[in-house]
Amino acid sequence: MKSEAKFHKPFSPTIMEMEVPQKFIDIVNKIGDEVLSDDKKSAQFDWSNHLVGKVHKEIQIPITDKENAEYCKNVIRDGCVEYLQQMVTDKRAYISNSVILHTNQGGSSNVKRENINISQSWIVSQYKNEYNPWHQHSGDLSGVIYLKIPKDMDKFYEKELEDHYPVSGMIQFMQGDKQSLRSDTLTFKPECGMMLIFPSWLKHSVFPFYVDGERRCMSFNAYYVNKK
Repeated sequence: MKSEAKFHKPFSPTIMEMEVPQKFIDIVNKIGDEVLSDDKKSAQFDWSNHLVGKVHKEIQIPITDKENAEYCKNVIRDGCVEYLQQMVTDKRAYISNSVILHTNQGGSSNVKRENINISQSWIVSQYKNEYNPWHQHSGDLSGVIYLKIPKDMDKFYEKELEDHYPVSGMIQFMQGDKQSLRSDTLTFKPECGMMLIFPSWLKHSVFPFYVDGERRCMSFNAYYVNKK
């Protein structure tokens, strides 16, 4: 009798995809609209000197309303908690004190919101012909949340899919060298509300697109900390 196959994935980084609530999008977009439309505020909250993007504006997110700020942080924290719990379940991590230990033995999945420290978050406002070169982030986990997509972007993607290598306007992750029976890249088509969470060291790039309008996203870096 033929035995059931088992698939082991210890050598590939995991990317988690989920959707954020519309309330989150509305809160961050409202602040983004206020800052991005005001040159003085854009200069005040400019974050581009910390980043590699060749884009219109990259700004911090000054949410002054404490309730809204905590809500948005918790959406991100909950996503990071779900990611880390899955890593423990998959026996890719063991959470110990303030350290994420990588192991094949598994471990405690008792990760909570208060264990997630969001060290940086910023808005990337991208327009036609702009791009983000290959880069990495700091922290234990990083993420991107898409907030606005140009109205003609879907038509652009339909045309792009006719090409032999359709990546324009998309985000692509890369790990290792290309070999048989594996791929060294993974590409996502941005959708409004999509959140991607991944290891901060994972290389990624954002390709330019060629339609009018703004593609806006929020990026963040987070650490696991032990509040004890």
